Amino acid sequence: QELLSHLSGLKDSELLYERGIYPQSTYIFKHALTQEVAYDSLLLKRKKEIHEEIGKAIEALHPGRLEEHYELLAYHYSHSGNTDKAVEYLSQAGDRARGLYAHQEAIDYYQRALAFLKEQGKHEQAARTLMKLGLTYHSAFDFQRAHQAYEEGLMLWQQAAELEPAVSIPTAAHALRVFWDEPRTLDSKRVMDVYSSGVMSQLFSMLVEWGTEMDVVPDAAQTWEVSEGGRKYVFNLRDDARWSDGTPVTAEDFAYAWRRLLDPATGSPTAGLLYDIKGAKAFHQGDVSDPGHVGVQALDEHTLVVKLEEPTSYFLQLLTYPATGPVPRHVVEKYGEAWTEVDNIVTNGPFRLKSWQSGQSMVLVCNPEYCGRFTGNVQQIDLFPMVGSAALKMYEDDSLDVLHLGLLPPPEMDRARQQYAGEYLSVPWIETIFVAFDARRPPFDDVRVRQAFVLATDRETLGDVIWRGYVFPATGGFIPPGMPGHSVGIGLPYDPLQAQQLMAEAGYPGGRGFPVVDALTPHEREPLSKHLRAQWQENLGVEITWQPMEYGAFVERQYRDPSSMFLGRWVADYPDPDNFLRVGPGIWLPGWGNEAYAGLVEEARRVMDQEERMDLYKRADKILVEEAAIMPLNYVRLHLLIKPWVKKYPTSATMWWFWKEVIIEPH
Repeated sequence: QELLSHLSGLKDSELLYERGIYPQSTYIFKHALTQEVAYDSLLLKRKKEIHEEIGKAIEALHPGRLEEHYELLAYHYSHSGNTDKAVEYLSQAGDRARGLYAHQEAIDYYQRALAFLKEQGKHEQAARTLMKLGLTYHSAFDFQRAHQAYEEGLMLWQQAAELEPAVSIPTAAHALRVFWDEPRTLDSKRVMDVYSSGVMSQLFSMLVEWGTEMDVVPDAAQTWEVSEGGRKYVFNLRDDARWSDGTPVTAEDFAYAWRRLLDPATGSPTAGLLYDIKGAKAFHQGDVSDPGHVGVQALDEHTLVVKLEEPTSYFLQLLTYPATGPVPRHVVEKYGEAWTEVDNIVTNGPFRLKSWQSGQSMVLVCNPEYCGRFTGNVQQIDLFPMVGSAALKMYEDDSLDVLHLGLLPPPEMDRARQQYAGEYLSVPWIETIFVAFDARRPPFDDVRVRQAFVLATDRETLGDVIWRGYVFPATGGFIPPGMPGHSVGIGLPYDPLQAQQLMAEAGYPGGRGFPVVDALTPHEREPLSKHLRAQWQENLGVEITWQPMEYGAFVERQYRDPSSMFLGRWVADYPDPDNFLRVGPGIWLPGWGNEAYAGLVEEARRVMDQEERMDLYKRADKILVEEAAIMPLNYVRLHLLIKPWVKKYPTSATMWWFWKEVIIEPH
C-alpha cells in the first residue's frame, strides 16, 4: 500500500504514467531526464543495493525461464558490485547472442565480462571468454580480430594451467554409470549417430573440443593460426600427446584420418563434413585420384596445415566432431577393419576401451597417456544399453547415476520425473525428430503424396498429448529453435481435407490402391510411430506398418538400404544451419533433389555476411518443408535424472557427455 501511494503521488505529479490495470500495471517515466535525475540522486552504495535486489527479484520470479532475462540480469548485476553474478549473466547473454549470430551484441557482452575477469585475475574464465570472443569474430568473418582473441586466450589458457592450484579431488568411489544406447561404430569413417559419437569423444582427442559453454577450446592442438582471409589454418599440436600404447600422436595421424574418410573406397557416409577443405569434394567424388590433391598436410610431427576452398565461419566448431579426429595409422594398417575391436583398439582421449559386451555393457577407463585437462574424479564409465523399463529399475535401485528420460516411453517419463523431482534436469538441446520419405520410388516420388502425409499429421497433439509436453511441435522448419536460421511457422498446417484431396489427385482416393511400404523406427520411438499410424489410417485411409529396430541396426540399415519411410532424428554436430541443411539431407535424403534448394545451401556456405547467410538458409528450409522431402515432427529438450551424489555434471545444447569433468561425491 505504501508503494502504491507513492506511485499514485508521482502519477498525480505527472512524473509517471500508468499502463494497464492494477495489479498488472506498468509505470513509466514520462521523460528520460526525470529518470536520470532520480537515479543520479541516489548514493552509489544504495544504487548497487537496488540493482542487486532487482537481479534477485528477476531470478526469483522466473526460475525456469532465466534465459529470457539474461540481458536484464547482466545489466543489473553489472551495476550491483556482484562481479561473479555479473560475469555469469554477461557470459550467458553473450552466448545467447552468439548463438543467434548477433555478433556485435555478443562481442559487447564478452568484452564487459572480460573486464571483470581480468580485474579479478581469473585466467581460465578469461581464456574461455576470449575463445568465445574469437569464435564470434570468426563467425563474423573478422579473422584478424579472431586471431587476436585466440592468441590472447591461448596465452591465458596456458597461464591458467601453470597457475592452477594442485587441489586433490578424492577419486570417485565407483564408476559413472549411464543409461546409453549401443554405439554402432568406434571408427571415425563410419560415425553418424549420437551414441557412437558420444563414446568416441571420450576415446579420441580432436584438434579442439567443446567447452561446456559452447566454446571451442584446445585439445590435441595447443595453438592455431588462421590466415589468407580465413582460407588457411595452421594447428600446432601438443608435443606430449600419446596414443594409449605410448606411440606419439602426430599431425600425420590427422591428415591420414581425413584422407581415409574422403577416400571413395572407404564409403564413409560423413565425408561431406570435410568438403570445405580444398580439393576434398573432388577427391571424394572421384574427379581426382591423388589424395595429395586434398588441402591437408603434415609439415612435421606437430604442425598440421589445412587449406579451405573458401572462408568458413563454422570450421573450428566442425572440428569438435569425432569424424574429424585422428586414427592410429600403425594400428589401422596392422588390423584393417578389426582395428576398433577391444583387443586391438588404440586411442588418445581421456578414456580408453576396457570391455564391450554387445547389448549388455561397455566399460571405459581412464587413459594414463592422456595429457589434456581432466577436472573430474571419475576413473571408469559403465554404459548400459537396455530397454527403458530395465534402466528405470536400475536407477531406482541406485545402480545408475544418470538416466536419459528421452529413451523411456512418455508414461514412464512422467512417473520417473514425479518420483525423482529433485533429481530431474531439463536443458536446451538442438535436435529435430522427423519423418523422411524416399523420393526415388513410388508412392513417395509424388510430391502430392508426401504433402498429404504431412497435412494429415497433427503435430500439436503429438507434442502435447503423446509426448506430454516433453517435446515441442515442429511447426517450423527442419532447423530447430536455438539454432541460427530457425523459421517459425513455415511448416505445412494440419489439414486432413486438403490431405485427402491430394491423395485423390495422386490416384489414391480414400487410400484405395495405396501400396504396402516399408517403414522403420527405432524402438524408443514406437509410441510416436503408433500414433502416426492411427492418424494416417483415420485421415488418409492408409495402413502403415512400422518395423521397430534397435538403434544401431536402424542406422546401419538406413545407410545401406534406405526404407521408403523412416522415423529419424538429427542432433547438431556443430551449431550452424549448414549441418542441418547440407550434411543432414546428404545422409538421410539421398533420393531427393531440388536445384533451387541446393543452390541456396551452396551459396550460403560462401557468403560472408551472416544476416544474408541466415536468409538463404531460411529460404532453403522453406523449400525442404514445402516439398515435404522431410516432415519435422518435434523439437527436443534434454531430460535427465541425475543422482544427488553426482556433484558436477555439465551439459550443453549439443553434448551431455562431458564425462572427464564429472565429480561424484562420497555417499
